Amino acid sequence: MKNDIENEQPGKQMRKIFGRNLKRLREKAKFSQIELAMESGITHNFINDIEHAKRGVSLDTIEKLSLALNVSPHTFFIRDEEALEKDLSPYPEHIDSLLRAVEDFRSHYE
Repeated sequence: MKNDIENEQPGKQMRKIFGRNLKRLREKAKFSQIELAMESGITHNFINDIEHAKRGVSLDTIEKLSLALNVSPHTFFIRDEEALEKDLSPYPEHIDSLLRAVEDFRSHYE
């Protein structure tokens, strides 16, 4: 999928990256397009157009989407899929491991 984006005209590349990431983030949040529309105040038709790179977005729209999905605005622009997944973790890996260990410990003694 990366190659098809690199071969696009400038401007269209960013719309494709943004749309692809919006869809991934929306699905990760378990939102349908309609649910995201209700949460963000953006129409579901506009969300569909963004995800299919048919329309660009304003800073206001980026802010609404990032708040609705609880992500940093820059995550919509990450090109690499692996980097996107790493960036979505609220903590570095070692802290995630520590938090899991604490939860295991707590559940053992409840």
